[in-house]
Amino acid sequence: MTYTPPEQPDPTGGYQPAQPGYQPAQPGYQAAQPGYQPAGQQYGYAAPSTKRTLSLWGLILGISSILIPIWINAIAGGVLSGIGLAKEPAGKTMAIWGLVTSILGFIWAFIFWPLIITVIFAAAFQSQYGY
Repeated sequence: MTYTPPEQPDPTGGYQPAQPGYQPAQPGYQAAQPGYQPAGQQYGYAAPSTKRTLSLWGLILGISSILIPIWINAIAGGVLSGIGLAKEPAGKTMAIWGLVTSILGFIWAFIFWPLIITVIFAAAFQSQYGY
């Protein structure tokens, strides 16, 4: 018995170039064919975004909710930062800071406004009754 090695596939795929100077595809490279999709891309899935728009707006609204204690800004910043964290890997750090500042702004809004309202009522009570 003699050993016969298995046939190796032709790296050019059996295609002979019609033009001089044509370089065949590198081994391991699969040329685009009908129905072919590169690894990691499946039907129905979008490629990760390199934009950071949602993360940036979430951070801006989070910071503004600390500077101007309005809880609507904090909620909007938290929502935009959460969506940005899920859909924008390029803006992950901004989205995390947007969530942190939004949470702090939300807490600050619920400390700030009761305190201000209490001070206003105390000042009104003191001026009316003289205590």
